[in-house]
Amino acid sequence: MTEKKQRLTLDDLVKLPNVQEEEVFIPQWDRSILVRGISKATQIKLGRLIENEDTDAFDYQKELLKESVVDPKLDDDAIEILYQKDSAVIDLIFVELNKLNGLGGTGDLAEQFPGE
Repeated sequence: MTEKKQRLTLDDLVKLPNVQEEEVFIPQWDRSILVRGISKATQIKLGRLIENEDTDAFDYQKELLKESVVDPKLDDDAIEILYQKDSAVIDLIFVELNKLNGLGGTGDLAEQFPGE
């Protein structure tokens, strides 16, 4: 006899855990950051950047960093400072974010933007 599974309730949705958080170690700096996976709502928000003619892959990446890096919390100024650092470090962060979100690649969506 098969076991009957409990049906999900709206109350369950409120109580269930949100997206996963993970510590990402950056060996080049001997430091770590705390990152969070993206929710479906965030995925939709970021996806709309791809469709917007006024944005490019770098706008997408910056928004992904603002949404996903929990500690330290990044704003536009902090991201500009980060982007002045070793590109291998930034690529490492995007690789880890993509793993956390079940995606492949480095987070570079430039091929999705015409003329890039």
